[in-house]
Amino acid sequence: MNASKSGENEPPERMLSAALHAQATGNAQPASPAAPAPPRPPKPRRLPVLRVLLFALLLGIAAGAVVGVLTLL
Repeated sequence: MNASKSGENEPPERMLSAALHAQATGNAQPASPAAPAPPRPPKPRRLPVLRVLLFALLLGIAAGAVVGVLTLL
């Protein structure tokens, strides 16, 4: 066997330690600046209660007018 191989005479604990250390520092990247604040969530939509009530009132008046005209005929 070739004696120049690294890790041939090292105990497994040292090999594992070296491998973990290399893995932990091998992909080191500079710290990124603070992330920007997330955008505010959109305002929740409200139910169109007033529009529905107004529509129902106008529809009732129109239906009453039609029925009133039909009863006069």
